[in-house]
Amino acid sequence: MKEKTKKGFFSLFQNVRRSAESSEISIASVAVSPEESPNEDLNKTAADPTAQKDSAATTVFSEIETIAPSASFIWDPSDDPLIVRIDEEALCSECAQFTSKMQSLSNVFKRTAEAAQEQAPQPKAAQAYINISKDRMAAWFYVIPPFNDGQGIKEEDLKSLLNQEHVTTGIMEESLKSIVEDQVYGQAVLVAKGVLARNGIDGFIKDHFKRDLKLEFIEDENGSVDYKKLNNIQSVRDGEVICSIALAVPGENGMTITGQPYPCTIKGTDVPVPVGRNTKLTEDRTQLVSQKTGHVTFVNGKFQVDPILKINGNIDNSTGNLDYDGDILITGDVRNGFTVKATGNIDIRGSVEGAQIIAQGSITIASGMSGNGRGTLTSDSDVKCRYLEHCTVTAKGNVYAESIINSKIESGQDIIVTSGMGVIIGGTLLAANSINARIIGSKVRRLITELIIANVPKNVEESSRIARELEQLHHNMSEVRKNITYLETTQRQDKQHLLDNLKQASTYLNLREQEIINRLEEINTIDKEQSGIIQCQQLLPVVRIRIGSSSLLVQEEYSRSIIYKNSESEVTIGSN
Repeated sequence: MKEKTKKGFFSLFQNVRRSAESSEISIASVAVSPEESPNEDLNKTAADPTAQKDSAATTVFSEIETIAPSASFIWDPSDDPLIVRIDEEALCSECAQFTSKMQSLSNVFKRTAEAAQEQAPQPKAAQAYINISKDRMAAWFYVIPPFNDGQGIKEEDLKSLLNQEHVTTGIMEESLKSIVEDQVYGQAVLVAKGVLARNGIDGFIKDHFKRDLKLEFIEDENGSVDYKKLNNIQSVRDGEVICSIALAVPGENGMTITGQPYPCTIKGTDVPVPVGRNTKLTEDRTQLVSQKTGHVTFVNGKFQVDPILKINGNIDNSTGNLDYDGDILITGDVRNGFTVKATGNIDIRGSVEGAQIIAQGSITIASGMSGNGRGTLTSDSDVKCRYLEHCTVTAKGNVYAESIINSKIESGQDIIVTSGMGVIIGGTLLAANSINARIIGSKVRRLITELIIANVPKNVEESSRIARELEQLHHNMSEVRKNITYLETTQRQDKQHLLDNLKQASTYLNLREQEIINRLEEINTIDKEQSGIIQCQQLLPVVRIRIGSSSLLVQEEYSRSIIYKNSESEVTIGSN
């Protein structure tokens, strides 16, 4: 600010006093900054004995009337919640103080001019003063009117004063023209306003999977809790969204009237994206998706997907049942009564008790399974284990074991028991192609081992089921015929309705009998085409063998045997 501006009102009043004594000096335009104190300068002037000689100056303070500008919006209202609003009431308060001081100064000029008229009146040009707000976001002009036919204010005078104060932004040209053309004197006029800042929005993440898993027990409608269902695994599929990301909206700085940045309060910061193993961001960076099918965990501030669910320990009350979309690796045992399901492979490094193991892939058990009569293994592929005892196994692929004892085994391909002891003792084994073992059967004759070769395993069960149904059907048909014969012989009118019902039942039973006979013939036709072999180094009684519709009961001991169905559809034991 120039030297004349920095002197403030004290210098101004000195000039006023000198103007009263000599008309040769005119008052120059000055700027009023927020840091100056015009009231203090006025008090100093009033206390000056030389200034008290001017009667106008001694009476001006009692005649000041403060007219505050009405509060109004400096910036247009906006529904945008991100706009950084400025305390316009405080700015209006600053403007009111500026107006009050300018009115006081105007009164001094007026009294001085009136006193000068008694001597030699001198014309006084209009004088403009500027007030810049403390935050430099607004500026006002106050123009003291001309006295004694002085010259009015000019637009170039106003622009020159703005230029002196380095006001370059937000100049309101219409206000400048209005001051000049409408001779707006004696009041504060807003002539410049800064550009408001706009806050940004910080980015944030919406998780679709939990970061911190806690045990959650689900109650049924009776209030009971199954503590084997711990729900502590978060399964995810390839391409599934793990979390959604809201990108940050950058903040926009405003600008003061002097061209300086007016900072926004919220810059708008992007949130760190928890990209971990087997995850990736979409191209627009708004979603984190899985690159594999597996389970999601949150480790070291990142989501990660593991295609293999690894359980370090046993499947028991500490883990609950498992139902996983992917492969499972269990380093320990699977305890009695628990269930493990997987859409992939299941690899168990320990043993399995009376549990249920279900896999769409293969099942591998390092030790084996002691099912206690209720353990089951179900696989859409192969089953491999060391031993199978008192359990049920269903595999669409091969079944591999070192020993099978008193178990029900069904294989869509081959049953291979050739490593280790290689024994099959008791139970029922069904294979689509072949059964191969070192030892089949037991010298304990009360323990029967049943071996079945069937290309369509379900036909074996169906054949047995409908054969039992046909047997029961024949019994029912016999009873119905006896009752019909009795009622027709007695010719009792009161039993005519019962007789009609029995005849209808007889018709239905005859139809059902024919359906069963036809289906058995279809199965037998398929069985005649059945081929397959059973091989062993030692065959011990008692073993019941069935290949297709043909069967053989082995009650003697054989060595290096190969069992097959000959051209006459008979089961034959040969040597290999």
